[in-house]
Amino acid sequence: MFDTVIFDWKRTLYDPDRKVLINGAVEILDLIKSKNIPIVLIGKGRADMQQEVELLGVKKYFKEIVFTEGEKDPQVFKKFINKVPKNTLVIGDRVRSELEIGKKLGATTIWVKQGKFTIEKPENGYQEPNYMVSDLVECKMLLSSLPF
Repeated sequence: MFDTVIFDWKRTLYDPDRKVLINGAVEILDLIKSKNIPIVLIGKGRADMQQEVELLGVKKYFKEIVFTEGEKDPQVFKKFINKVPKNTLVIGDRVRSELEIGKKLGATTIWVKQGKFTIEKPENGYQEPNYMVSDLVECKMLLSSLPF
């Protein structure tokens, strides 16, 4: 069913405060890669974030890596949404950012409700995720049960 997975970087896969991968990041990336599904990484940042991806040894998982400054741009996401938008999976920690963008573009969304934005509540239908999990370990279990 899913033919592309788009991940948010900060606070979804990467803890910017401790400069480490979040527990379960490598395992979920391994699972998706084992299914031969392209993974795209989209996040806020500059060259320093690109360096973090390389230093942490996860660059090999991503078909594309895009870091931009400022607010997340729907046009950046749009170029990775396939012909059947619901077959693109957007995974992130913010309902009012990457998940809302994904939903507006017709993608399927998973809210990893962990860390700083755990208390953020959806304010409209576009911010309501298709799935909600408490961490990446639970997200991996969910992905294992979904058709790939």
